[in-house]
Amino acid sequence: MPGPEIAQYGLAMFAVAGLIFLVDRWIRQKGDNDLAEVVQNNTKALENLTTLIQVNLTRQEAKIDELLERARR
Repeated sequence: MPGPEIAQYGLAMFAVAGLIFLVDRWIRQKGDNDLAEVVQNNTKALENLTTLIQVNLTRQEAKIDELLERARR
């Protein structure tokens, strides 16, 4: 009787497809979380870089002002 064997193969295929689906969802969810973490880290790095650039520009402006003051004397 091929009926029970076909049913067992059908159940096995259903189980394998379910596992593949669950693993795929887990990988996609993990990838989305990783992407969000990367975006947050990049945002923090850009904020730090912006602050550093502003500090350096302020120092350069102070030096330029000092040099102009010396040149005027």
